[in-house]
Amino acid sequence: MNIVLLSDFHLGFGKGTERFEESFQNAKSAIELAIAQKPDCILLLGDVFDSEIPSQETWHNAFKVFSSLKKTHSGCKVTRLKGEKKEPIDCENIPLIAIHGTHEYRGKDFRNAVEVLESAGFLVHLHAAVALIEKGNEIVAVHGLGGIPEKFAREALEQWNPLPLEGASNILLLHQSIKEFLPFDDEMIASISLSDLPKGFGLIANGHLHWSGIEKLQNGKFLLTGSTIITQMKKLESKNRKSISVFDSKTGEIVFLELPFQRKMFYEKIEFKNASSQEITEKLRNTLSEFLAETSAMKPLVRLKLCGTLAKGLSNSDICLSETEKNFSSKAILSISKEFDSESFKTKISQLREMQKTKKSISEIGLELLEKNLEEAGFGKTINARQLFELLSQGETEKALALLEQNA
Repeated sequence: MNIVLLSDFHLGFGKGTERFEESFQNAKSAIELAIAQKPDCILLLGDVFDSEIPSQETWHNAFKVFSSLKKTHSGCKVTRLKGEKKEPIDCENIPLIAIHGTHEYRGKDFRNAVEVLESAGFLVHLHAAVALIEKGNEIVAVHGLGGIPEKFAREALEQWNPLPLEGASNILLLHQSIKEFLPFDDEMIASISLSDLPKGFGLIANGHLHWSGIEKLQNGKFLLTGSTIITQMKKLESKNRKSISVFDSKTGEIVFLELPFQRKMFYEKIEFKNASSQEITEKLRNTLSEFLAETSAMKPLVRLKLCGTLAKGLSNSDICLSETEKNFSSKAILSISKEFDSESFKTKISQLREMQKTKKSISEIGLELLEKNLEEAGFGKTINARQLFELLSQGETEKALALLEQNA
């Protein structure tokens, strides 16, 4: 069968901003591109909505997006299996099989937004369940587990324990973080590893992570479907354009097809060493001018991380970027962060550890840090650090400020 996989529409993202319409436009574009492939079914891997409880405006636009599927039939028969229960599904359109994501997740006593879409007749919702899709002599078994809090994900997968069905092409749909694809090791962020995934599936597809990619598994493939919209401006999203995935259940081949209209994204980390405010501003302007040299139909997204060390006496608050951001705001949607250190963060940690080794009191450690900061700011010889420290510790901030002003 010819199967299209989509994920992470995040409908309603950017409410109140110029990007609000983008999620709907991209989702509609993705569905139309999917229909153009004449699929036997479409699989949707969660985070259809950006909010647990979508607004009325979001619902209104969402119904318009999914109405694109009307009057398009693939001739497939669909049956949902949950436990011992068999439920035939009447599909007038291309079967759209969906799991909910972590953005739609709600407690067991509440309906989530994907279930509402099922009630409206747009899709078939799976959670710890299987959808059998039959066409001619071929059967595809789609096993789906909706997104749940990460710390419970591995346990839930083990308890459900999905088993491939004999005589069928088996696909498993998930919506969780996977340890191997994250730059940190924290079970509250990801409790599932590739080695925890069940065996025997020709394809295991995962939503949630917004970039796309393919990994080989022992007996099949692992697919990151990616999102249809950039929401967090992550570095990996700047490398790959947004796309849909087309899977051939007989050959196992996966093809990515780019969405025709989408925003460009630029990402860069710029490091400085003992930089002045002027040097930072000039570098920022040059970088933005280079990125935005070519015009595009949609404002590009630009994510810049400014880091490193500042010239002596400067702090993050001294670096003002508002004028530069204002000058470029009509050409791009900007996200610029300042992560400067007056001195190496590691050095500061090292100093604190050395102080702890000497078993000094909190007051002594605080006084020494204040003396260092006064010296760096040029007040080392003009202000009595202990006097200033005592004023601050007693809450006499006005007197402390007066002492600084007298010696400025």
